[in-house]
Amino acid sequence: MHPSFTEHMSTKRMEQFQREAAVMQRVNHAKSSPDNTTGSSSLTRILWYLFFGLRIPTSNQKQGEAYTLQSFQARFNATMWMIGCVALGLGLLIGSFINSNFGLLPIVLLSSIILVAVSLPILLRSVLVLSKHSQIPSHR
Repeated sequence: MHPSFTEHMSTKRMEQFQREAAVMQRVNHAKSSPDNTTGSSSLTRILWYLFFGLRIPTSNQKQGEAYTLQSFQARFNATMWMIGCVALGLGLLIGSFINSNFGLLPIVLLSSIILVAVSLPILLRSVLVLSKHSQIPSHR
């Protein structure tokens, strides 16, 4: 046989094995999750997209499409939205509790302390990264 024909046949066979492996992984995942219902899954997918902008991979997508840089960035953005929403809710609850019991001054002091405690490490890390970046000579 011709070498290119053999190579073509081997790539087709490899693609077939990869498709079979992906199908078996989906079947195993479906069997392993006890609360696997199609209706709630589609509702969850819609809610995640509406609230956080996250597209959850569906079974009709290719296996390689689920692991791209854009999907990781989308997941990171959705995680940050979730953390922000939870922090906002907790901040409102805790702030209203402190305000009703102690007044407005402790809230201002506590939020200032938290702001400094969070911003200082971020600022120091940024300065370190920028100083290392400026020391690297450019290759022009």
